[in-house]
Amino acid sequence: MHTGVSMRLRYSVPKMTAGSYTRFMKTVESTFKFESSDVAKYRLKVLTFFDAHGLAATQDAFNVGKSTLYEWKVRLTKGQGRLNALVPSSTRPHRTRHMEVDDDLLAFIRSLRECYGRVGKEKLKPLLDAYAQSLGLQGYGKSKIGEIIKRNRYFFAGDHRQKKYATSKKRIKYAPRVTGPGYVELDSVTVYMATKRHYFINVIDVYTKVALTKRVPSLSSCNAKALLVAFRQNNPVSVVQTDNGSEFMKDFDHYLVQEKIDHIFTYPHSPKINGVIERFNRTLQEEFVERCDSLWHDWAKADDKLTKYLNWYNEIRPHQALKQIPPMTFARSLKTIAA
Repeated sequence: MHTGVSMRLRYSVPKMTAGSYTRFMKTVESTFKFESSDVAKYRLKVLTFFDAHGLAATQDAFNVGKSTLYEWKVRLTKGQGRLNALVPSSTRPHRTRHMEVDDDLLAFIRSLRECYGRVGKEKLKPLLDAYAQSLGLQGYGKSKIGEIIKRNRYFFAGDHRQKKYATSKKRIKYAPRVTGPGYVELDSVTVYMATKRHYFINVIDVYTKVALTKRVPSLSSCNAKALLVAFRQNNPVSVVQTDNGSEFMKDFDHYLVQEKIDHIFTYPHSPKINGVIERFNRTLQEEFVERCDSLWHDWAKADDKLTKYLNWYNEIRPHQALKQIPPMTFARSLKTIAA
């Protein structure tokens, strides 16, 4: 009697209460999620075709060897027809290669890294070769020395300060949903005019859209800090969101820690997360920078014009996101409601 693969896939469900049945079905569903391998489904399809049409037709249609087919059949039979029996097993070898390192040479590498910091593998090699020769041992190549440092984590105090600092950043993947004032975004803009660079640092409240801009001689953390301090004189700040620019590190970040203000960073190449400040950057470019001829030769006049523009932007200019209400008018209405 011919026994097809489909006969082996039949399951019998015992009688149970409604609650027990629900728990059972959830377990079955999660089990099938584990079993639903594309490779296993393909193998089951091949075996089903094999049982229906024979060996020659299967080899002609799927180009699978005879021994492989019977191996799959044995695995399916031992697995009592369950699909996970056809899931490929790990191809990792039972015996893997291990890097052998002499204890004396290992201690020598560690001592140099611990004593002198980030001594690279190129500089370590001649020193290690001389030490190994004194012990009658064979030295190591540069790649192996680098692998020893990496595997044993021979990074001590003072190493990779920037890297450790970067891994401690709080990051945000999506644009935040802000329901009140206090969440601000900062960004820096570089404008090229007459073969010269002009730097601006901008800040805006995501909820009220109140903004402040300052022209700075350089993009430094102390200048970014000064802008935020000026902004906080008239606006609450509880969370600061920036990109990964160096102007938002050091003095700026230390100031936020001191004031107990959360500092959140965006991921690189993700301008949409900073969408509010990026849109303000464009507005500033179109409504001020491109219309300020004095920016080329008279800085005092340009700064005075920038102050007047910011007053107009915050106090008079309608804002579409605020239903055509100026940002400061909207911010004052929130204070009135709270009172």
